[in-house]
Amino acid sequence: MSSASERRKSNGGDEGGGANWMDTYGDLVTLLLTFFVLLFSFSSIDAAKWEALVGSFTGVSVIGVDPISPEIAFENPIPRFGLPTIEQEDGQTDGEDADNSEDPANAEAISNLMAIYDRLSGYIGQAGISADLEIYEDEYVVKVIIPDLVFFETASAIVREEAFPVLDMVLEMFLDVQNLYSKLSVEGHTDIRPINTAQYPSNWHVSVYRAVNVVAYFRDDGRLDTSRVVALGYGEEHPIAPNDTAEGMARNRRVEFVVEAVGRRSK
Repeated sequence: MSSASERRKSNGGDEGGGANWMDTYGDLVTLLLTFFVLLFSFSSIDAAKWEALVGSFTGVSVIGVDPISPEIAFENPIPRFGLPTIEQEDGQTDGEDADNSEDPANAEAISNLMAIYDRLSGYIGQAGISADLEIYEDEYVVKVIIPDLVFFETASAIVREEAFPVLDMVLEMFLDVQNLYSKLSVEGHTDIRPINTAQYPSNWHVSVYRAVNVVAYFRDDGRLDTSRVVALGYGEEHPIAPNDTAEGMARNRRVEFVVEAVGRRSK
């Protein structure tokens, strides 16, 4: 008859299966640890918790590094070691600023802008037109500013007959530079004194009608390409001088001719 100990051995007791369940248990613990580390990586990382976690595995403290802002990264780019530099067609490397190269559109606009300014200033000087000339290189426009009394009576948008010779000279001036500009804006402006008549209920109305009547004069002449001419009225909204003096208000009552050079890029 066999003893009890022999029966336990033959039935696969503790001594025979100990190593197998330990292997399974170890695999389970490792998988659980991997699972929780994965969950942790998906969550928002707290610096102190991350340091404690890494330290628990390695026994080495973690050194914190401040994050780098995009501005600092662009100012101090990380060098790309081991990667070849791509050469551009003009010999410029991709590490250089491509915007430093001259833009042909800008060059054309600047050239046309200077030509417009030179021709208009020369024409105004020879014709003796009472006008101010301003140039804006950043916007590629030239402004010709003429007092409203040159063309109109007070509180009126009807062009005076005495103004026809002056308006003819202005027309000839823009015909001379017609191939250099892409758009000509005729803008009416007033001072802050209110207008309220049956014909002009507000400063805005009179400024619009003044601009429209000047453009209509150009159109009736037939020589200027009016498809590139627009009429705008701003009323008292854009003063160029304080409205607290008679001189300032006189400067604000004006007609502006804004010439946009060919090649000007829209913003």
